Amino acid sequence: MKFTVRFLPEDRSLEAKQPMELMLAAMRCDIWLEQPCGAKQTCGKCRVRVREGKAAVTAADRTLLTREEIADGWRLGCTLVLRSSATIEAPETVRSVAGKPFGDALLFATGFQPNVAKRSVDWKPPTHGQSELDALARALGVESLAGDDSMLADLPARLPARDARVTAVYEGQELLEIESGDTSGRAFGVAFDLGTTTLAAALVNLCDGQVLEAVSRLNPQARFGADVISRIRYAQEHAGGTELHECLREAMGQMVGELAARAGVRELEIYSLALAGNTTMTHAALGADLRALGEAPYLGRWTEERTVCGRALGLPVHPRARVRFLPMVRSHVGGDAVAAALAVGLDRSEGARLLVDLGTNSELMLGCRGKLLAASTAAGPAFEGGNIGYGMRAEPGAIDAVRVSPGGELTVKTIDDQPARGLCGSGLVDAVAELLRAGVILPSGYLKSHEQMTVAPPTLREHCRRLRDGQHGVLLAGTVVLSAHDVRQLQLAKGAIRAAAELLLRHAGLAAGELEEVNIAGTFGNFLRKASLVALGLVPEIDPERVRFVGNAAGVGARMVLVDAEARRRALEIAQRCEYVELAGHPEYEAAFVAALAFPSGKR
Repeated sequence: MKFTVRFLPEDRSLEAKQPMELMLAAMRCDIWLEQPCGAKQTCGKCRVRVREGKAAVTAADRTLLTREEIADGWRLGCTLVLRSSATIEAPETVRSVAGKPFGDALLFATGFQPNVAKRSVDWKPPTHGQSELDALARALGVESLAGDDSMLADLPARLPARDARVTAVYEGQELLEIESGDTSGRAFGVAFDLGTTTLAAALVNLCDGQVLEAVSRLNPQARFGADVISRIRYAQEHAGGTELHECLREAMGQMVGELAARAGVRELEIYSLALAGNTTMTHAALGADLRALGEAPYLGRWTEERTVCGRALGLPVHPRARVRFLPMVRSHVGGDAVAAALAVGLDRSEGARLLVDLGTNSELMLGCRGKLLAASTAAGPAFEGGNIGYGMRAEPGAIDAVRVSPGGELTVKTIDDQPARGLCGSGLVDAVAELLRAGVILPSGYLKSHEQMTVAPPTLREHCRRLRDGQHGVLLAGTVVLSAHDVRQLQLAKGAIRAAAELLLRHAGLAAGELEEVNIAGTFGNFLRKASLVALGLVPEIDPERVRFVGNAAGVGARMVLVDAEARRRALEIAQRCEYVELAGHPEYEAAFVAALAFPSGKR
């Protein structure tokens, strides 16, 4: 018999034909609920409220909830099975909240110090002995102004010969533009997150710091290699990587043009850009030779902040726009890590906090009592679906969540509820975590065959397959299969990240239990469940409540540097203060990596 499940406050509903776990029902309504203890029924923190309809009371409910709470409709989300129509209220405290790609509207709620200022003033032509530049500085109330050769050459023609209203655009003492009339309300910038796999950009109003439009696309450099190592190798074989620069510059230009067109902004109104990328991406964007990054001692041409003008990169922005690349720490800990640390306030941490930016090149930073440590590890492209048999990006039809019920029913969710055609990173993590919990995958990473699933429910056994190449696999949905090779790829990525985290903690003289918080950054992290991360052992063994997803922190940091001069100063300080821990050749890394490959034992 059909029944309806409705969720508040979104007022989203779905129709079910058979009993359904609450978590699966919420997932199908694109509502992500947490199970902090991994559904072990020990924490009581996944509670939801049944506003309408019936919901059986379980033994776990009676143990972890009061009689008054139960009478008022509260139930544990991890044990709630819906069998008839019901209206469920899911409080914010039980939700996995995905951060917006470049931060929320309240990012600058307390104000900011603008990098680029655009001010309208009453212009009066200079008197004898005073230059136009001095007269403009006096009108603006600044000590002095300077400009490049083209600006100075054009200045007399741009300033009226009589009293008039004009608008000046400047950064510090650098005059960027003079416009007639009052145009002070139209000043724009672009924040870029230059990811190895994905490029993301946001058009920002420099007057109030708000994001107007955002776009993302696959990094076109992917055709030269899935990770930074393979792209550096390509550059070594092809004159330093000129093609890597050109395809990236072209993509960036297209993205800026698309943003401007959507928002109705003229190219000449874009006066500033801030770009956060790893060392390889930053060097490639500026057209630098990448070969040195692949040769000992694996150092780039620079680590400090770099600023060029818009015309130097040929981007569709004002020719004198400030194009600023965030400073880097060392080797493969780049401006994206600095931006992420800025966004989460790692530089202001008193207690120990670990930041993990998940990606093809995963960067980790540890902050504690004013000290900052950083490391980088080549996790590979598994989190983006790379090197996975049915792997794909997070696009319509990608399996992005998997659940195995206590009865052995395997259910998946796909993006936009399209027919399953592949497996993206969050789906991969979920699938392995769920199959590990169900006993299909062993802590060693071994994936059982159909014949070895002797005690599994028949419904789950039926998903087990022997593939054409002899591998064991699990049919997830449609034709999409998770293979033993896929599990191994995730193990390698997980092992690299966990080993890096362990070595950073050792370097700081800290135990995992002393971590107050673990921040998971990267857009991919928006769609993970804490229970899955903990089940796989991807993060140090701490209370899942101390794991926090911070979304595209690199993009948020880039936006902060784009808009706010104080944030720019902090970014420079982070890069200068941070101590780099080299993992390549580290005497303890190999042992730490091997130890980190296995999944935690025991069902979760």
